[in-house]
Amino acid sequence: MEVENTNKKEYRGKESAKLFKLFLLTLLTYVLFKKVLKLYGLDFPTFIGYLVFFGGSFMLVHSFLVKKFYTDIERLLRADEKNVNKLTLYCGITLFAVFFMLSFIIKLFHLLFILEDQRIQIILFNEHFRAICSFSFLLTIVYTIYIYTRLNALAKNQQIVEQKVITGNVSAQFESLKNQLDPHFLFNSLNVLGALIEEDQDKAILFNQSLSRTYRYILDQKNKELVPLEEELAFARTYIELLQMRFEDSLTFDFPESVKQEGGKVVPLSLQLLLENVIKHNKATSAKPIHITIVEQADGYLKIQNNLSKKELREGRKGIGLENIASRYALLTAKPIKVEESSDFFTVQIPILTKKIEHMRIIDVQEDEQDLLIEAKKKVAEYKRFYSHLTTYLLVNTFLIMMNILTDATFMWSLIPLFAWGIGLGSHAMKVYNYSFFLGKDWEDKKMREYVEDRKNDKSNWQ
Repeated sequence: MEVENTNKKEYRGKESAKLFKLFLLTLLTYVLFKKVLKLYGLDFPTFIGYLVFFGGSFMLVHSFLVKKFYTDIERLLRADEKNVNKLTLYCGITLFAVFFMLSFIIKLFHLLFILEDQRIQIILFNEHFRAICSFSFLLTIVYTIYIYTRLNALAKNQQIVEQKVITGNVSAQFESLKNQLDPHFLFNSLNVLGALIEEDQDKAILFNQSLSRTYRYILDQKNKELVPLEEELAFARTYIELLQMRFEDSLTFDFPESVKQEGGKVVPLSLQLLLENVIKHNKATSAKPIHITIVEQADGYLKIQNNLSKKELREGRKGIGLENIASRYALLTAKPIKVEESSDFFTVQIPILTKKIEHMRIIDVQEDEQDLLIEAKKKVAEYKRFYSHLTTYLLVNTFLIMMNILTDATFMWSLIPLFAWGIGLGSHAMKVYNYSFFLGKDWEDKKMREYVEDRKNDKSNWQ
């Protein structure tokens, strides 16, 4: 019952607000008709008739244009966010033509049938024409600002929707690629274990123990997109040592002792997959051992190189290792992996990535300060939007005041958008700077702290 009463009160409040806005809009339109369009001798019944004609005609034209061009507008906004300005200009020109035509018809009707002035030519050569231009120009400016905000909102909504779709697709692809790793790694490891069991059971036991630790690392990295380079290198060293249990002196390697690029990251298990490919595609013998070299390069790439001693593979059998790495990197960065093959060496270079928040690197900030950095960036973006809003307010209203003075300074209609828009600008400023006109700065935080303290005191009383 209480919920129902609350809903009724909210509904009545919304309806009252709508009626109040409608009353203010009607009053403002009456002032514009009387003072700007200069409809002398305008009584209330005639005004209602003009209002119905003007509003109804405008809504019909507006509905027709929206139905006809809405798809094209959405397409242009998807193509480039900068098209907002171009579309706003086109809409402004169209609106001025519509407002001018409707106000011209009302002015002409008023002169001929209300004032009974049959000199039609006077509408083109005196203050009546200037009044029509001023009236049309004022409405165009106000409605163009509204259209600009709507187009901006529509463009941002489309970007959000597209980003959600892209993110969903990328996540699905990434998960699909990562899920290929488990059976691939396990299959190759069991082959190595099977070979060791036949050759040396003690080594097989050690390999099995090391394999369990290695697989634990794989499970830990399963849900990560990137891992620190030093962790991946340490894991690769452990994995290749497992391989050496089988190949002994037929396999050698040279790994970097330390990481030069601090904070560098790579796709998890990328080195393990590349090492698997080396063993899979090359013959390892004591006379011609496989030598694997991993080098961190100055251009932001990690080079993995091995000498070639190719073995014959069954036709039609295609591995997923290198293709998997390339696909996963393609989902994360525009930097491609580089593959080179000569008569003696096979080389793969994978990008060393650094996560960024646009122009600011997360790696330049301590781990516990990253959330603070993100929050600071959002706050700076809010300040930037407010200053842009303030600049637009000053430029547009300066232009309106100049046009008002040049066309007809007897009625300063330009003060209407100046004060109305100023209220919105002031509200925007209070929101950005966290200030309440009546309650002061940071009052929400203060009240929250007071509430928390009160709750603590209540609890202490019960102990």
